[in-house]
Amino acid sequence: MAKRENRVKPMEHEARQLENLKTLDPITTPEHLRPLSNALLDIAITAIHEASALEAGEALSSQRLHTLQQMVTNLVKS
Repeated sequence: MAKRENRVKPMEHEARQLENLKTLDPITTPEHLRPLSNALLDIAITAIHEASALEAGEALSSQRLHTLQQMVTNLVKS
């Protein structure tokens, strides 16, 4: 497979795919675990957006990383 010169578009595509997953009804996920499943998808989406921002040349943002860290911390608390 050829190496892509620009990873931003594929990353954003994957983030959109994950967003779409949240609109589908789970087949075997128990209803009480659906918020956890959605939270994990949100973390993955946020991480992809952060990687995409870095790939696009944006400066590292401690606020964005803090947001991601808070999402993981909140996951553990619930």
